[in-house]
Parts: sequence; structure tokens; C-alpha cells
Amino acid sequence: MKYEQNLQIKLRDRYRRLYKTGQDAYVTECRYLRSFVLNSPALRAIVESVQRFDPEFIAKDWIDQNINSDGYDWPNTEEGRAKVVWQLLNDLADGNAQINLFAFSFAPFGERDLDAALRCMTDQAIEPFVDYLQERLGTASQTLYLMERLKRRLETFDVNELYARYNTDKKHGEAIYDRYIQKFLFDQGVDYIISQPRSASGEADNIANLGSDDSLVEETKLYNGDNYDVSYIRKGFNQAVQYAHDYGKTVSYLIVINLSENNLQISSDEEATLWPPRLHASGVTVFVIAIRARPMPSASLRGSQKTVAVTRDDLVRLE
Repeated sequence: MKYEQNLQIKLRDRYRRLYKTGQDAYVTECRYLRSFVLNSPALRAIVESVQRFDPEFIAKDWIDQNINSDGYDWPNTEEGRAKVVWQLLNDLADGNAQINLFAFSFAPFGERDLDAALRCMTDQAIEPFVDYLQERLGTASQTLYLMERLKRRLETFDVNELYARYNTDKKHGEAIYDRYIQKFLFDQGVDYIISQPRSASGEADNIANLGSDDSLVEETKLYNGDNYDVSYIRKGFNQAVQYAHDYGKTVSYLIVINLSENNLQISSDEEATLWPPRLHASGVTVFVIAIRARPMPSASLRGSQKTVAVTRDDLVRLE
């Protein structure tokens, strides 16, 4: 909660800077605001969710048709408006927008001062978007952010303990890690976690918040390069897609517990810089989170590392 509150304060400060900025530095300040959002995992998770909203709704087309010298209009939903403003912010930050045209679209008729028009645009477009981000931070669990924290916590603090438990009871190894994931999610404030509920396709490892926009449908799979190999990851991927269909969701999560000495490089259908890798199949986006769960010697003692590439073709074979 303290993290969210601090992030809300910093986000509001970024907005104030933009509001006070004149025409000479406005594009630069837009770029700073965008970088702040993308470099904050929780905020990045929200805007990625915004971008996935209603794939048939094209924000660029809306801007071209509804924001012009005659004024501006918004879509019928807050999510739609957020998608439009995020596109507008990116266009401004990249220098792809006519700043004069957009600014005066939001200004009162007869306004000729560009700095005043920019303040109108910031007030009427950017501020509602910032409010949307703050509300989502305060009311919704950002699952991608939690996945990143889960990965860091296990790899940094709990890797030795869990690996020792796994070695003493390999028969129930997947259950050991799945239980750890459940406890982590509960400690982070995710309520009503249901473990292995029965659905039409079988039993997902964890589901939560099914009635919200930030629901969790999650499958856990081990990888050791031997009996748990890439084909086992593929099985988990197929299950993640099918369970999403069972619960009427378009997003699911596959956590791969990497017990091998090798690095896993998972292909992605989107930019390689976006974490985690994500693949689209049968109308579902599956986020694949690979967690190194085997204790490793320090970098100076490891020697050369082998990387196992897991391609799209390896996983997207729905059975």
C-alpha cells in the first residue's frame, strides 16, 4: 500500500510539471511522463491493459476523426478515453502530433495563446488519464506487477529454501512451488484465491478476482531440461489458454519454474523489451514468467552459460 501511495504522489507531481510547462518544453515533458509510466511496473501494467481494451477500437482512428479544430469528443467508456489519451501522449512524446492543432482543440473558442491552450489540453485530457491511473492503482491488484515481485522475491530470498524442499520431495515438487505462489499472492492482498478449481478443461493451479478487469488465471509448470522439458511447458501453455476460455477471460499467466542450470529465453509476440514475454493464441494473451529456481554460484564461478530458446512454435500447438 505504501508503494502505491508513493507512486500516486510521484505521478501527480509529474502531471503538475506538465501542466506548468510551456510550448518550448511541452513535448519533452510528455516524454518524461511517458517514461515514468513505462518504468513503473504497476503503471506499465495498467497502460498495457488499456492497450488491450477492445482490440477493434483503434485509438489513432478516433483521434483523427474526433479531435480537430472543431473541438474534441471522447468514447463512451473510461477505458476507451484512457486508450485515446495514452495514444495522444505517445504521439506528442514522439513528435508525431501537431501540437498546435491538438492544443487548440481543447481551448475555448477565440483562444490564441498556445501556452494557455496547452494548459486546457493538459487539464481536459491528461488529468483524467492520470486520475484513471491513480484509481486503478488504488483499487485493483496489478497482476503483472505482482508477477514481477514474485519472480524477484523467489530468486533473491527464497530460492535456496524452496530448492532444498523440492529435492527432498520431488514427487510433489510442483505443489511445493504452487503453494509458495498462493501464499505470496495472498500476502500481497489478492483475496479469494481458488486453488485447482474444476472447469471444463481441468484444474487451473490458481484463479482469483474473476469478476474484475484484473483477474488471475494462472498455471504453474516445472522445467529441468529432462523429464520436465519444453514439451511440458507447452502443455502448461495449452492449459493456460483453455482455462482462460473456461472462465471467459482473454488473459492468463504461465509461471515456469526453471530448475535447470540453463537460462530460458521465451519468444514473445510483442516487443522484446516488454516483460514478461507474451504470446497470443485463440483470442488469449498468455504471459510467460520464467523464474530461476535453482541456486547458482556467483557469476565469476559459473563459467559459460547455456541459453535454451523456447520459440513460439514450441508452445503454440493447441491440443
